Amino acid sequence: MVRRRRQERPDWGTDEPSLPARDLVDQHLLLVPSTVGVEEVDYLIRARLPGCDLAGTGEVRLGRHSRITGPYTLSMEGAVDAAVPMPWTVCYALQAPAEREGPAAPGTDDRDGFASAFPAGLPWRDEGRALQLLVALARRLGGAVRTAGSLEVIQPDPDRAVDHTVHSPYWLDPEVLLGVVSRVVPGAYLDLAVLPWHGPSDDVYSGLLPGAETEAHRLPSAQLEALHAAADEDDLDTLAGPAVLDGYAVVAPLDPHGMVQVGVLAGDPDDPAVAGESWIDRPFVSYEVRWLCPDPRDRERRGPSEDYLIARSRVFPLVSAIARAVVEAASGLVTDEDGFWLDRYGL
Repeated sequence: MVRRRRQERPDWGTDEPSLPARDLVDQHLLLVPSTVGVEEVDYLIRARLPGCDLAGTGEVRLGRHSRITGPYTLSMEGAVDAAVPMPWTVCYALQAPAEREGPAAPGTDDRDGFASAFPAGLPWRDEGRALQLLVALARRLGGAVRTAGSLEVIQPDPDRAVDHTVHSPYWLDPEVLLGVVSRVVPGAYLDLAVLPWHGPSDDVYSGLLPGAETEAHRLPSAQLEALHAAADEDDLDTLAGPAVLDGYAVVAPLDPHGMVQVGVLAGDPDDPAVAGESWIDRPFVSYEVRWLCPDPRDRERRGPSEDYLIARSRVFPLVSAIARAVVEAASGLVTDEDGFWLDRYGL
């Protein structure tokens, strides 16, 4: 038997629910160090699934047929029955129907080891999304994922999550952000490149578009002419006004280790990490602090080269320092590249 760990909350009462350890064999398991409390796991999951309460209820619904339950404490015998390797003694179980696509291409080297753990077919849809969440949690918490079926253990490298994102209700003008980044990495420069656009294709004006599927819903000629006239008037008003900058980037060269790019763009109001913010009902800005390494394939390899690991160890403190400087200037919140909240004062 394995026992669900008693919480530091009175809601659980005095009884500890339990289940046969063998029931865990057929479930994907998130394995965490015994020093990681359920409140910490719950806090991270809420950044991805607002409104969940793992600490209070012992489960998180991920979809119609999938959920995470736990935590469970494993004895030595229970760990053997559940096919959990030592030294892990605390786990969370993922209950989800198996949904698989085709196997990975021969020689695929993905950074989290899914191709090796699922040789017959990669998880996708509900199961795939849930497993990606477990692996992201394991990366952040220094844990691992014991997969069902193959029973292979995926232990992601916690240092792989290099990139940061700052979500803020405040827009920093390009020159201001350049000054902020330059204090961390001298030599940074603005990238205001705009892709040229020459208007819609000729098919738009020929009547070939929008296509046969909308032919039955075509507007009468009078309404269509009025619509085009209104659109032309709106376009002329927009062209007559001042140019509006809705995105740009600041680039900090880090030769020979590539560069750090701070991309500035309109925030996504559907991003779960910002769901509880007071400014979510207004447009906000996302500052994406990303490391662009010389060879992007290095970031996706399960076993990166020694040169890449050395470069990453040198770049990560700069990425954190830039993110800290940006959030100090613009306020807001910070997330890692897996979408989990970061303490802005701990960067």
